[in-house]
Amino acid sequence: MASRDARSLGEQVFHRIAEAIVVDELPPGMRVRDVALGQRFHVSRSPVREALHRLERIGLVEILPSRTTQVTIVNDQTVAQTLAYAGYQAGLAVRQSLPRLTASERRQALDLIDEVAQQADDPARGSAARRALFSFFSAHSGNAVHHAHMRDMEYAFERNLRSVVLPLGPIDRRCLAGLREATRRGDGDDGERWVRVLHGLAPLPASEEDPGISDGAPEPPAVRP
Repeated sequence: MASRDARSLGEQVFHRIAEAIVVDELPPGMRVRDVALGQRFHVSRSPVREALHRLERIGLVEILPSRTTQVTIVNDQTVAQTLAYAGYQAGLAVRQSLPRLTASERRQALDLIDEVAQQADDPARGSAARRALFSFFSAHSGNAVHHAHMRDMEYAFERNLRSVVLPLGPIDRRCLAGLREATRRGDGDDGERWVRVLHGLAPLPASEEDPGISDGAPEPPAVRP
């Protein structure tokens, strides 16, 4: 079994490599070797290998048969899959957290939902507000395994979705209103349903549709040039 110090070092190396990937110091398609990374971060190969396997699990690198590691490339499929994954995991976090929130935490969650709604004219800030909202739900899910995974996935979300701006259209506003009411009631099932609709993973319920809106889907994400 690895020692406490070894695990701590592997954790540090994981975050340092992940941050280097996010800021393109290790750009998409770049091939890296554990020896070179060890020299760069002044550590042995063991914590580097541990970090690379962890990075592979969240899709930031690919370990090739030649045992060379390559930083993964972000394409349209990567963006679509990351958005869907983020939506499903956000829904799960909401489902787990809503019944558990204290009165104070519930007020915090409601304020975060309102912050998302208030950023309608600033999609970039609105996207950041959404991330803050669902990070809060994850942190209060009561599921340490899920939250630990989502903390790691924040690197993948930031890197893969950096060019994506999420506009706030009429359907999105309705979803936020539904999520707010579910949060107020502590209804995890209903909260998860509204999160899935918000992320385009489920249709708007027929009872909620507005004849003036042509379809039951949220505004599609825009991609920054």
